Amino acid sequence: MIKVKVPELLAQHNMNATDLMRRGNIAYATALRLSKGHATAISFEVLESLCQLFNVGVSEVLEYEKDK
Repeated sequence: MIKVKVPELLAQHNMNATDLMRRGNIAYATALRLSKGHATAISFEVLESLCQLFNVGVSEVLEYEKDK
């Protein structure tokens, strides 16, 4: 299972879905799903925007967790 770590990044940067949309140039519906950790897919374009916005690598945005 792939875990989306955007909610944690938003909390660390005191941001919300609207901030993510505006600063990351991401569609609001996508920003909202990401902010809640409910994304089921992500484009490389959005992933790159997240990495640039938070100044992090891919592994800090997404994490692989083995199924229990």
